[in-house]
Amino acid sequence: MATVGGSDDNEWQKLSPDQKVQHKAWKARMTGYEECVKLFRTQNSDQSPEFNKYVNLMKKFVIDSNENAREKALDAVFAFVEEANIAGRTVNDVASGLITKCLNSRLKMKERAYEILLMYIEIEKQIEIEDELVKGLENKQPKIVQACLEILRKGLSEFGSKILPIKPFLKQVIPLLDDRDKSVRDESKLLIVEIYKWIGKQTLMPMIQNVKPIQMQELQTEFDKLDLNGIDKPRQTRFLRSQQDLKQKMEETVVTSSVAIEDTNVEMQEDLDPFEMMEAVNILERLSKDFFEKIESKQWKDRKEVLDDLLTLLTQNPKPTSDSDYSELVKVLKKIVAKDSNIPVVLVAAKCLTALAKGLRKTFKNYAAGIIEVCLDRCREKKTNVIEVLREACEAAYLATTLEQFSEVAVILLAHKTPIVRQCTQQFLTKCFSMATQITLPKKTLKIYLLPLIKNTGEADSTVRDSAFESLGMLWKCLGEKHILPNLTDMDELKLNKIKEYAEKSVLLNLRGEPRSTAPIIMAHTTTTSPISSITNKSNSKLDEESKHSKPPIIVKKKPIVIAKPPPPPMSTNETSEEKKKESRPLKAPAAPISNGVPRISSCRNKQTVINTSSSNVKTNISKPRPVTALPSKSTTINTQSRTQRLTPVVQTSTTKIRPKPPISTNRRSSFGSTISSSTSNLQRQSSSTGGSTSSLSSTNTQASIPCTNSQTPTPSTITILRSVSNDIISSPNSSNINTKSRIPIRTMPINIVKKSLT
Repeated sequence: MATVGGSDDNEWQKLSPDQKVQHKAWKARMTGYEECVKLFRTQNSDQSPEFNKYVNLMKKFVIDSNENAREKALDAVFAFVEEANIAGRTVNDVASGLITKCLNSRLKMKERAYEILLMYIEIEKQIEIEDELVKGLENKQPKIVQACLEILRKGLSEFGSKILPIKPFLKQVIPLLDDRDKSVRDESKLLIVEIYKWIGKQTLMPMIQNVKPIQMQELQTEFDKLDLNGIDKPRQTRFLRSQQDLKQKMEETVVTSSVAIEDTNVEMQEDLDPFEMMEAVNILERLSKDFFEKIESKQWKDRKEVLDDLLTLLTQNPKPTSDSDYSELVKVLKKIVAKDSNIPVVLVAAKCLTALAKGLRKTFKNYAAGIIEVCLDRCREKKTNVIEVLREACEAAYLATTLEQFSEVAVILLAHKTPIVRQCTQQFLTKCFSMATQITLPKKTLKIYLLPLIKNTGEADSTVRDSAFESLGMLWKCLGEKHILPNLTDMDELKLNKIKEYAEKSVLLNLRGEPRSTAPIIMAHTTTTSPISSITNKSNSKLDEESKHSKPPIIVKKKPIVIAKPPPPPMSTNETSEEKKKESRPLKAPAAPISNGVPRISSCRNKQTVINTSSSNVKTNISKPRPVTALPSKSTTINTQSRTQRLTPVVQTSTTKIRPKPPISTNRRSSFGSTISSSTSNLQRQSSSTGGSTSSLSSTNTQASIPCTNSQTPTPSTITILRSVSNDIISSPNSSNINTKSRIPIRTMPINIVKKSLT
């Protein structure tokens, strides 16, 4: 038997590699696989005839019954796929065999299977590989399902969503988040996170809205950890055979690689349309049977109920089938927006039209112009929330039409009798003009819009005028001065300046409603510059840098010399009080000067007081009495002499300064002499009748005003206190008789009386 075995060994060793791989003995096949690897690697061309011998044998390589031989077979398959030009013809057979036989095997074999499947993607067989992996997701063995998910995740991470589309497998991945096997759940969650990097939250969240709250919370936690603008930003790291020139540029310089990666990512983001990943749903079949009956009901609650159901249906299925007939449904919704008296019902109907227009896109073109006309006409409601919802419906419907198709309706609305309808129409046109180009807005169509807009710049309503200027400014920004200015020859300079102001503020948008990028224009401009201009620009930039880095000249500032002024002399208490009164008192009519040292007539319980402050043969100064809330100054002391039977003057000099006052005209009062004589005669008469006592002397008798005829500033004068013949003091300056707590102001009358001695 040994001889036979030995002869068998000698026999298969003499066979060629393509015969050895078909031998019954696993050792012979394993040896044949090893020889195939060397053969494939040593071929001079990828179109060598040697590869044709193994095209039909590849499917047997991956399903070899012996694991040791199969492990070597996978090395041969990898070399064949990498080197042979005809390897794409074997993709279906090899991929299905790898999924069923190798993904649930030992680790080394599993990793080699990953490499082979990804190599098929590199040779641009990604669609076939993706289909086979989606089939593998339905396998009953959790290891195979988990491996298929992992390959999809690696392929998406390395090649990107442009090369490996997400739509074919996303629908099958979402249910696996709730799989009973933990490895499958974890791997499906990692794949969803990778998808999130490429398509974003806005597109992904509506597709996974039916996921359980716990799983949604876990996903949201992973989403929040990502920094999509930084380290977690998705980038293509592996390239197709047709992209090898890009790969070489990336390997040459790091700077070029970063630019290339960013450029390819921008292209992928632009080409990737999340709407195409959604599944189309026939909305009409899912409507309730009594929908069209209830929507015509007289009860507004019934109408709103069916409209709410329709809005929910459109929200959950944002992509209606485009081959259905929605004319009846659109007709009913348009009627509600135009004529329904209930505002909540109108709002829901407008939202339904918005969702339907966004879902149907270009298919909505047959209904777009009519919907825009009805919505703008209903803007006469003048309510902000209503106008906002109607404007959204108009913007959604505009994507299905063009400015040329909408021009007839626009002209009618721009001449509407209601100013707010014209205003809303012009604001809507401003948004449309911001997305327009010279192709979408030719001269013929431009003239149709310019005539009514120019007319509305002269309207009486300011909002209509401003919105018309804004629309014209957007046209100026979009098409340029040379296309707009020739049509504005009859417009005055003020209006032209206003149009230019709005043009400077305007921002052009793309079809997505985002601001247009100006980067390509800048790059094109830099490539067309001449060498001389580039040299001058460099020199100017160097000068700018030098000027930036150069230190500014040092400026020595001299400090101003400050001479300290001596402090003002201290003021007496009377001066400070007089200054405060002077500042706090408002300006009054000129009055007679008041002496600060003039004694007062104070009321006492027993006696009335008259103070004489005059000297003989001197004219007196009398002013109008003023209320005083303070007691007489304590600095002024009055010395009295011993009592005599005659009135004896007691004199004290005043040391306080007297504030001058302008004189008062003497025409209002009686003559000086008569007043003096009458006052003195009364004083003598009352003093003699009462036996020298002045208790019966009333304050009203002494308050007769004596006009001031002396315009000069009085000098420090003497204070004379009159005494009666019986030695009774006519005026007592004693402050003890005055209640210091009383708040009643003491009325004073400074009097200068010329008194002759009684002899």
